[in-house]
Amino acid sequence: MIFIYALYLYFITGITIAIWFCFFKVTKTDAAAVGSSFGFKLIIVPGVVLLWPFVLSKLSSAKNYNK
Repeated sequence: MIFIYALYLYFITGITIAIWFCFFKVTKTDAAAVGSSFGFKLIIVPGVVLLWPFVLSKLSSAKNYNK
């Protein structure tokens, strides 16, 4: 049962970070995403939900993160 709750917590955290990242911070890690459409941002949401720890580490090491 604890595993199920941990999985829920992982996905809820992933969804929250995916929405924040895809609509506000995607251009900080990928220069090709500058000016990207709403459709592109929706397409990358599932990947960000699953890989959110990797996305956060890439975002924290981005050069222009503080801008």
